[in-house]
Amino acid sequence: MELSWRPLDKTTREISEGTTPAFYAVLAHGGKRSPAIVTTRGGRPDTHRCQGLNLSFNVGDDTDDVRDNREFLFNKLGLREDRLAQPEQVHGGTVLLAGAPGRYKAADGLVISDPRLWTAVLVADCVPVFVFNRDFSVVGLAHAGRKGTHAGIAGSLIEQVKSAFDLPPGQLVVALGPSIGPCCYEIDSTTASGLRQTFVTEREGKIFFDLWSANAAQALEEGVPEESIILPPACTCCRKDVFFSHRGQRGKAGRQMAITRHGGLEIGRDRSSGASQ
Repeated sequence: MELSWRPLDKTTREISEGTTPAFYAVLAHGGKRSPAIVTTRGGRPDTHRCQGLNLSFNVGDDTDDVRDNREFLFNKLGLREDRLAQPEQVHGGTVLLAGAPGRYKAADGLVISDPRLWTAVLVADCVPVFVFNRDFSVVGLAHAGRKGTHAGIAGSLIEQVKSAFDLPPGQLVVALGPSIGPCCYEIDSTTASGLRQTFVTEREGKIFFDLWSANAAQALEEGVPEESIILPPACTCCRKDVFFSHRGQRGKAGRQMAITRHGGLEIGRDRSSGASQ
């Protein structure tokens, strides 16, 4: 089963690469369930007042508008908000095992141990790191910015899955979601000096950090096969017409949501009349 990122329309049906997507999902060809989905900024009708499909309460949009966006999204995907387990996201390297809904303090990643739960992180350049097995019965998700990547959060996520479920790494898949690429993630020399130099490059007098390769390397070091590591489908900064980008929008960006759940999310069915999962 070959899995890859695929663009979806507003009803979560697969579309061609040339069309502006409302979501991206990891799917097998002809697959109906996805273990990883990431929203874009364009998932709402053009008449909506918010910053597109902004899903964060902390970027200046009206709270009621964001709540409306969340209700729209959760209904679309058939998700219940009272079953959401969510890390606090403090730009660290802590991954916890989630056995109940709620907010997990001081964590940037969760592994789901209860099949009734789902988890999500908010991103606008940072890497959403998904890990799952081939039947999606084991899932985890982490938020990997520069600090979390440097702290080894992708490796911690995989370690948590392996230890909680006694799974060998050869049975795991890691998918890195849309995020800022090595083309655009410029850093200063002081910041660069504290990072693993393998992933730091200099071009035309500027210094760049490769979040994608750094997180993929952690998966390889944990024993995940290279062919089971799915790289991002796009750079959020390059494609700020599609995604929110903190860098590309000079700090005035909304947030997309990365989502996973036990058993995967159903794709190709419009559930907008009501949530059920």
